Amino acid sequence: MTVTGPVPVNRLGVALMHEHFTFAYPGWFADDSLSPYNRDAAETACLGVLEDVKKFGVQTIVDATAADVGGRDPVLLKNLSEKSGVHIIAATGLFPESVGAGNYYKWQSTMRGRNLEEDLYELFSTEINVGIRGSGVKAGILKVATGDPGITEYEATVFTAAVRVAKETGVSIITHTEAATVGPAQQELFLKLGANPERIMIGHQNNSEIIDYALSQLEMPGFYLGFDRVNPLMSAASEDNIVSLVMRGFGDRLMISHDCIFVWLGRPGKFAPQFSGWYPDYLFKKLIPKMKAAGVTDEQIRGILVDNPRRFFGGEQ
Repeated sequence: MTVTGPVPVNRLGVALMHEHFTFAYPGWFADDSLSPYNRDAAETACLGVLEDVKKFGVQTIVDATAADVGGRDPVLLKNLSEKSGVHIIAATGLFPESVGAGNYYKWQSTMRGRNLEEDLYELFSTEINVGIRGSGVKAGILKVATGDPGITEYEATVFTAAVRVAKETGVSIITHTEAATVGPAQQELFLKLGANPERIMIGHQNNSEIIDYALSQLEMPGFYLGFDRVNPLMSAASEDNIVSLVMRGFGDRLMISHDCIFVWLGRPGKFAPQFSGWYPDYLFKKLIPKMKAAGVTDEQIRGILVDNPRRFFGGEQ
């Protein structure tokens, strides 16, 4: 399910599995009087990014913006997809307890007697089956997240509700990992909940420079690993891990993306110079040439960018 409707998985093409069109951390709206959201300006900026990545053959982008952070604008995403021709898949789900809507939902439970799991189940199900915030634009992927150092009770409930909805709808799941240790714990929780690992991508593997972290997760059959933060801020060692895993025969279990934010909401500012190359062309300009120089073939790269997303969304073995 894309923001303009269903698309056959064999037409997704080259897919970036974790990006953000517009984004802001919770609380950004406190500055709305001084720096209000401008959809037209955001659309112009995002269309420029889309034209740039289309030159590299990108046909599909997953907008991994959760429901409880700023910037998830389904109308913007639909407009962008219609004008650019790029398939966009919107997410439903929640950020880690410490960053996202944890205080709100826990208050609803403790002070108003609401059932957290049922409320989250209803939210995720509605956004997938009916649409996001009355727009009619449906989410096509679930995103769940954990903080540091481990999975909290609240976050486990988010996982539980998401897996229930995934089982009913067949929608795939991607994850956010705050620390470079929690991937195996996420896998164990998914399996305990009876989730289908072939429809799950454990994200932010670039957080770790230790290849054994990835290898330990690859011991669990089915799960995809998201090296979805390829950008100048990540170490050369984390990029070398991608090459090593492909050469060891794990290319059919990997996804690659940037976790790039095309437009930040809130008051404008200037990023430090090291952020200047964080753009969704880094994969094509920097990482792929490095992979090829190390012996990774065009067929293997296409497998990661085209075949793996197709199988992930289609539920193929």
